[in-house]
Amino acid sequence: MNRTTTTCIVGIGNTLRSDDSAGAYVCRLLKKQQVPVTIITTQQLDIAMVEDLSKFDTVIFIDAAVDKTAFSFQPLHTTPQQPQSTSHHINAAILASLAKQLFATKTQFYLCAIGATNFEMGTTLSEKTKQHANDAAAMLLNWIKTND
Repeated sequence: MNRTTTTCIVGIGNTLRSDDSAGAYVCRLLKKQQVPVTIITTQQLDIAMVEDLSKFDTVIFIDAAVDKTAFSFQPLHTTPQQPQSTSHHINAAILASLAKQLFATKTQFYLCAIGATNFEMGTTLSEKTKQHANDAAAMLLNWIKTND
């Protein structure tokens, strides 16, 4: 029996902080391609997302990364984390770890980190980050076609 897999793409970042919006930019590109995935954009991750994300077979977080030269795509490791001092420091690994602990999910979590350098106020990506984001979107399109 073939089982339909479900994928969620989560673009993270502040669209008013230039390159920080790389995750949202990639999500817009994927929406234009009408890929068969659920796409979410958010300024920051929130613990309230855990239950919803645990219902997908695959979750891919896309986020800008300081000092990266291009982009990377890899499975997200959910090793135990040190406690955070405030709830404002929730990252993808913490959400994935909570989903596995609280909901015993078999969800596969991935992180696509896009190299970025400009986090000043602004609504456009730097040319370099835009190219990294375009490359990441093309890779994700191919990954979705072969893995979904």
